[in-house]
Amino acid sequence: MFAEARVVVTGASSGIGRDIAMTFARDGASVALFARREHVLSSLADEIIALGGDAIPMVCDVTDAARVAEAVSEVARLFGGVDIVVNSAGVLIPGLFSEARVEDIRRMMDVNFFGAVHVIDAVLPMMTKAGYGNIVNISSIAGRLGCATLTGYAASKFALIGFTESLRAELFGSGINASLVVPALVDTEMLDNAEWNRRRWAIGDPKLPPEWVTWGVIAAVALGLAEVEVPPGVVTLEKVAALFPDFTTAWLGAGAKAIDALSSWMGSRPR
Repeated sequence: MFAEARVVVTGASSGIGRDIAMTFARDGASVALFARREHVLSSLADEIIALGGDAIPMVCDVTDAARVAEAVSEVARLFGGVDIVVNSAGVLIPGLFSEARVEDIRRMMDVNFFGAVHVIDAVLPMMTKAGYGNIVNISSIAGRLGCATLTGYAASKFALIGFTESLRAELFGSGINASLVVPALVDTEMLDNAEWNRRRWAIGDPKLPPEWVTWGVIAAVALGLAEVEVPPGVVTLEKVAALFPDFTTAWLGAGAKAIDALSSWMGSRPR
C-alpha cells in the first residue's frame, strides 16, 4: 500500500512512533526516524534495513525549529521529497496544577504542540508544491476533555486538535490532508510515572497496545479520514460529556478526590 512512500515519523525511538515507523517500513515505505536518542534511532534503522526496509535515523529535537527545518531538508534531499508526516513525539508530566512547575507545562506545550507545528511548517511548502501529502497528528482523549493532574498535557493536546482542524479547513482542495488520531490511554513509557501508578488500580489500568494507534494512523492516511478514534467511539463519549460540562466536571472532580483519598488510605495501611 505504501511502497515508495516517503514518510517522516517523529518520536520514532519508542512506543507509538516506533511501531508506526516499523509498520510503514514493512509495507515498503522509506522512513525517516526523528527523535533525540541517536543510539536508539540507529538501532531501529538497522533493524528496519535488516528486514529489507529503508530507514534513516535523524537526530532531531522537535522543539528546535531550526534543527527540524534542517532535518526535513536533509530527508527531502535523500528521499526526493516527503509524502507523509506522522507527528507522534510527545511528553507527559502529570501533576496537580497547584503543585506543577510552569516550566513543565511549557515543556509539554513545546513538544506536543509546537513540535508538530515546526515539522508541518518545514514540510508544507514541499507538499504544496507537489500538490499532495498526508499530515497525521496524534493527539489524545485528554485533548477533548481535561481531567485532574493533566492540566498542561490536556492544554497541549487541545491546542493540537484545534490547530489540526483549522489546518484541515485551510488545506481543503489542495490535495493535502490533515488528520487527527485520538487515542485513549496507550501502553507506552509516558504512563510509567508516579502519578499514574498511584491511580491506575482504581480504574483497572485500561491501556491500549501501541499497535491500535498505528492502525488508526494507517486508516487516516489510506482513507483520507479527518479523525480516527482509538478505540472507536471513545471521543464520541467525550463529546457527549462536553454537552453536560457542569455534571462532567463534578463527576471527574469527585472521582479524582475519591481516588486521592483511597490512594492515601491504601498507602497508609499497615503491611
